[in-house]
Amino acid sequence: MASGVACGIKKGPGAGKDLALIVSDSNAAASGVFTRNKVKAAPVIVSMEHLKSGHARAIVATSGNANACTGQEGLEDARRIAGAAAAILGIGRHEVLVASTGVIGVRMPVEKVLEGLPRAAAALSRDGGADASQAILTTDTVAKETAVEFEIGGKRVRVGGMAKGAGMIHPDLATMLVFITTDAAISPPVLRQALTLVV
Repeated sequence: MASGVACGIKKGPGAGKDLALIVSDSNAAASGVFTRNKVKAAPVIVSMEHLKSGHARAIVATSGNANACTGQEGLEDARRIAGAAAAILGIGRHEVLVASTGVIGVRMPVEKVLEGLPRAAAALSRDGGADASQAILTTDTVAKETAVEFEIGGKRVRVGGMAKGAGMIHPDLATMLVFITTDAAISPPVLRQALTLVV
């Protein structure tokens, strides 16, 4: 399930959605590919820590503020966001991944995110991918999302994806965000191998 709401990170007329929530109803295999830059944003560090288990249940993604170059305070903010989402969803904090994109070097308005999370959770739906894909945009002019359904071994499988990134996608994904979900039964090592092969 997914949702996208406006929590007030983005400013100005027509600021729009800036908080996306993606949730699995079960403990899902999870993997990630992150920047190789020595300077990593707080959400990258926290998500890398949380992905060590090879599983996740939720992703909180914000746009308008990257929570990058924000030091220990930024790390604490990213962890607070993960903890708040976990409490609302009734899952463990380490089952929540966080991602942020936007202005660099400015502290995340974490209280706005915390106030928006209950609304994002209430808005979760199986049709919420469009709202979530809009909520992760920064300079993009259009949302990028897709979903396909096919059979593997006689079983119906669904794969969905959304991406943010128009110009700053090099080197090594740069500020690009991509989230891919599936209901296929896949182990964390196989998922990691598949992701590494294509990225």
